[in-house]
Amino acid sequence: MSYSKYFNSATIENMLKTPNIKWQRYSKDVIPLWLANPDFLIAPEIKEALITAVCSNDLYYNSDQGAREAIVEKIQRVNKLCASLGDVMLTQGVDPQIWLTIREACREGDEVVLTDPMYGEFNNMMETLGTKPVYWELESRDGYRFDSEKLKTLIGARTRLICVCNPHNPTGRVMTREELKAIADIAVDHRIKVFVDELWEDIIFDGRPHVTLASLNPEIEALTSTGWGFSKTFGIAGLYLGYLCTTNREMLGNFRRHAKCIQRGSSNLARAAAPVMLDDTLDWWRREVMLHLHKIREICLKRFNAIPGVHFTTFEGTYVPLLRFDHRMTSQEMSDYLLNDAKIALTPGTNYGSKGEGCLRICIATSEGIINEVIDRMEASFSKLSAPPTP
Repeated sequence: MSYSKYFNSATIENMLKTPNIKWQRYSKDVIPLWLANPDFLIAPEIKEALITAVCSNDLYYNSDQGAREAIVEKIQRVNKLCASLGDVMLTQGVDPQIWLTIREACREGDEVVLTDPMYGEFNNMMETLGTKPVYWELESRDGYRFDSEKLKTLIGARTRLICVCNPHNPTGRVMTREELKAIADIAVDHRIKVFVDELWEDIIFDGRPHVTLASLNPEIEALTSTGWGFSKTFGIAGLYLGYLCTTNREMLGNFRRHAKCIQRGSSNLARAAAPVMLDDTLDWWRREVMLHLHKIREICLKRFNAIPGVHFTTFEGTYVPLLRFDHRMTSQEMSDYLLNDAKIALTPGTNYGSKGEGCLRICIATSEGIINEVIDRMEASFSKLSAPPTP
């Protein structure tokens, strides 16, 4: 059976006809690779689950127990945590999880360790909750290694939480067991809580293992909450569905208390689709999407690196890596230039922190036709710029 229609059929014309904010923000002559949303079809099993729920009138108030049972089974099987029904809660994606974990761990003026660069909503939550971010800088020249010695220097009297993404958005790093163990040891030694965003756990290249930090030992498990979702693997961000797990019942009780009357889980339709995305029903999708993304990554590695002044490294996870450039422009200026000249929409690296300067974030989860058109346009635009400085 050919699966290419699901992953490699996107054209500019048919994407413009899709109800999708990614393709509607800019004019129709712009190719938008700015949003972490794939240009893939929706899996038929997900559509069938949604249609079945509607046809069975599952639109009244209803229990989320079925979805939570599927979540628990998946967490036990995949993430190697001994979770139970009382250890998980549904959320409207990962962003509410960030808010809840910071709100639960911190009071105004407390410090939260964030990597720099990092998914931008972590910083936005800091401002909203009156907490202070302390930045654990990741260096491109060091392969974005998570240096635990550097982390130790950031821990202070008011440090209450360490937040990490694994796989990491936007560096594309997949954290090693050793890196995770070092974080766990520091957190346990200082009794600091940890939140791990594992939204991208399925999008890992080259057969690398994914390790859930909370699974390392009982001590770190008691301090950790972990968040997951479905949007990056299956492209169903519009269902607004995520799930949060901690075996620390006091912590989860606080999450529920803070969420009461504000964050009400998710809809019946989203919950109805959850089981087919959590069990082995869509293992074919997980396999085939990575086969396709490996092909797209190879195209990007070959063609981007042939453009003078552009550097595209072999990232390990996610499909939203950083594209580095040497030209004398800021990230915002380069983003504006490519939008106006090449009609390509990418995200300035500085949207993710100061260490994103000199980079653009690009979503490569699209078809071969679209990614090649993007690179053709970029080649033409970069050829108009003065030669980059010699390293």
